[in-house]
Amino acid sequence: MQLSLYTQYYLRKLLRRSISHLNYPATGIGVDGCFQVNADQVLKRLYRNGFEFRAKLRELETLVQLHQAHQQSGLIQITSKIDPAASLLEIEQQIFNLLGLKFLTFISTLPLTIVSETTASLFHFVRDEQVHQGIRYADELYGLVQEFGAEQDFATHHLLLKLVDQRTPFILTASELRHGIWVSLRSPAYHLLSQQVGSQLEQIA
Repeated sequence: MQLSLYTQYYLRKLLRRSISHLNYPATGIGVDGCFQVNADQVLKRLYRNGFEFRAKLRELETLVQLHQAHQQSGLIQITSKIDPAASLLEIEQQIFNLLGLKFLTFISTLPLTIVSETTASLFHFVRDEQVHQGIRYADELYGLVQEFGAEQDFATHHLLLKLVDQRTPFILTASELRHGIWVSLRSPAYHLLSQQVGSQLEQIA
């Protein structure tokens, strides 16, 4: 059992359009895998139980049908657990969540700058007898305060919301290996956050 060729094509087109709207790099962690392999292979990696895999596959097929119907002629009724009255954005969020790309639905709600890590200049510097990672982008210097993979946890979610709410100058980078949250080195918030990260590392050690 696998996704239809049309669904595969539709998902790639939808994902490419969404990341283009977000200015999110196609080589970003998680997203790049969806372009390199078929979506059903992505589902098999995420849902190893055979029954769950088949259920998610059917759900994804239904979501694509509903998404297409929204775009073409409005709502249609589909017999499914899926709410046929869901908005286009809600349907896209469900699709990305199924593909293990929840972070896309989250960052799409935030006013932030997303940068491919390969387009910025990385450097290291010493502060408080510790080596820190820095990045230069658009003539501004930033320091790394947190990194995460294809999924952000509650702490990351909270940090991004806090930075946006306090209007702290920061950027989010994406690479094949990670996401990075970088705060301007001129901001007092960087020094506070870097101290918290240092304390956490000492506790782990």
